[in-house]
Amino acid sequence: MSQLLDRKLKHFFTLMDRDQSGTLELNDYLTTADNVRSAFGIAEGSAEHHELRQAFTRFWEDVIKPMDTNGNGHVNFDEYLTAYNAGVRDDPQGYQRMKPISDAILTIADTGSTGKVTADDFARALSGYGVPEPECRVAFTALDKDGSGFLTPDELQTAIEEYFLGTDPELPGNALFGRF
Repeated sequence: MSQLLDRKLKHFFTLMDRDQSGTLELNDYLTTADNVRSAFGIAEGSAEHHELRQAFTRFWEDVIKPMDTNGNGHVNFDEYLTAYNAGVRDDPQGYQRMKPISDAILTIADTGSTGKVTADDFARALSGYGVPEPECRVAFTALDKDGSGFLTPDELQTAIEEYFLGTDPELPGNALFGRF
């Protein structure tokens, strides 16, 4: 695995560790879902809120929880990195398990129902992960490859793949979750 990818994964792990315990647990994922909900003014308990929490819960159950090799209910970074290498990076289908979260966020972030995400909505979505707004703006500019002022589902999917799988330091997707 490349040092670049290790650094990106450590950064994402740190963002997702919402309570800063040094481990990931389901509550970290639900907190992120709730933060994204709040950023978009979605009513607590609404169908959209439920769908978002379900996507994060499924991701926890299907991808993160199985990384807990010692069965303590928490995933530390070593467990995360080891399992990531075996289950996501090296398994072409492993990455697809991340798609429900990106789909749910894309649906919410597409506030104009245009199939595209604006810079403001992109920043709101990433603020739910704890990415500072100035870094969201830098990321948006890097990811908006055609300069349209919008991110399409394909541009977002490419960015996610580049962030979680890419080892080339020049990939625009490296900026997805801010500086690392």
